[in-house]
Amino acid sequence: MKKNLFWVSVVLMFCLCNIFLSSCTNEEDYATGKNVQLKFSSDTISFDTIFTTVGSVTKQVRIFNRENAPVKIDRIFLGGGQSSYYRLNVDGDTSLVAKNIEIGAKDSIFVFVRVEIEPNNQNTPLLVQDSIVIAFNGKEQYIQLVSYGQDAYYHKPTHSLGENGKKYSLANEGGAECGIEINGNNITWKNDKPHIILGTCVVDSAYTLYLQGGTNVYMDNKAEMWVYKDGSIQAQGTTNSPVLFSSIRYQDRYSSIPGQWGGIWLMVGSKDNVMDNVIVKNASIGIMADSCVTNNPTLHISNSFIENCSQIGLYSRGANIRGENLIVQNTGSYTVALSLGGEYEFIGCTFANYWYYDNNRKNAVLILNDWYESTVGVQVRPITKADFYNTVIYGSLSGDEIEFDLYENSQSVYKFDHCLIKSNSFNNNNSFASNCLFNTDPNFVDVYSNDLHPNQNSPLVGNGDGVWNSLLAFDIFGVLRKDPPTIGAIEYTESSNKRR
Repeated sequence: MKKNLFWVSVVLMFCLCNIFLSSCTNEEDYATGKNVQLKFSSDTISFDTIFTTVGSVTKQVRIFNRENAPVKIDRIFLGGGQSSYYRLNVDGDTSLVAKNIEIGAKDSIFVFVRVEIEPNNQNTPLLVQDSIVIAFNGKEQYIQLVSYGQDAYYHKPTHSLGENGKKYSLANEGGAECGIEINGNNITWKNDKPHIILGTCVVDSAYTLYLQGGTNVYMDNKAEMWVYKDGSIQAQGTTNSPVLFSSIRYQDRYSSIPGQWGGIWLMVGSKDNVMDNVIVKNASIGIMADSCVTNNPTLHISNSFIENCSQIGLYSRGANIRGENLIVQNTGSYTVALSLGGEYEFIGCTFANYWYYDNNRKNAVLILNDWYESTVGVQVRPITKADFYNTVIYGSLSGDEIEFDLYENSQSVYKFDHCLIKSNSFNNNNSFASNCLFNTDPNFVDVYSNDLHPNQNSPLVGNGDGVWNSLLAFDIFGVLRKDPPTIGAIEYTESSNKRR
């Protein structure tokens, strides 16, 4: 009996020693090096619930170590730190930063994530994003966290162009949950809550999307709005209640940062698009309009702003565009690019570029009628009309703010009348220019805060052609135009209206 007890004691001591030794892993026993990769049960944790009261939701993610040796994690923490809307529980550790976590060979740990959001708090971001940061072996891996921050209509991608193509949603899908009303091929988005575009949103062929005043459309990073062939978008706001297309991070310092989303793309054959009292801001390309293949105009845009675009504000590729009381400003490349031919008329517009983020910007206006294809060489498409009346073309370049890139001996028709233009390349002696002012500072109130109101002594004041007053009785802010009017989109008054 004593002999049996002895061997039992030996076995127990052996087991305890093994447990003790295994819990005292030496540093050299860990899997080290930059090639060690942890695996996650999910790379992104999405909290899909749209909360109607104070929301407290917990989800979990599993971190796997596939190595044949243990991995020592130096820190697990939230990228947003203490100000994050999220909180972590790392295998029972609820510290702001969990330290020295060991995952055994071929083992795993659980991380629990909690989010607390009051969706009716309008100071909360529309989309609450953060990341779990896992720091080990001198590097970091990330698990993305995404939650809805406000009560809004969310348009999430449900389709894909090809197996690995762009993800998109359709503007007519989602019903009441997405704030959508449909009557035949007519789609109306309600304006009682913001619309959030995640990925790309498509107005399908033969459909028309109607947006009324007060509709705010916020675009996630790289998100775009596409309008397919025979489709159209009718965005019609008012002076006091415009339609807004902007970035999802619209608050504080993000309110005027360019390039936060893709842009609006009117594809080949899209027709009868109307934008009146619309603001498009903070995109890469504000509006891109492709070739018109019918007799219908591609785009009629009026009383609208396109601004703070990292590339081009208004980009035409052979389209038919008419613009009135339009301001396009502050772009990283061309402000208005009229390329690959087309037909254009602009009345009472201001195209101004005082881009200050870098020195790579182009001219305020480009007029181009050719392009190069490697298989067939230079291709020419005529500009049948490019007329500018009572329009400002100016900016901070030391040279011309208008560039003509026209193929030799090609036919293109353009006209400038009662305009103010920064150019040394032509003047009123040219057959296509009359009654214009050249290289005269328009004297705007504050170009670096996007305030293009003319000052009292501006040469724009009283130098427009009053013949257009019957068509444009009011300026972009609804101010009655004088006769003769101020050149550009804004009529001078002693107490100018503030920007919207």
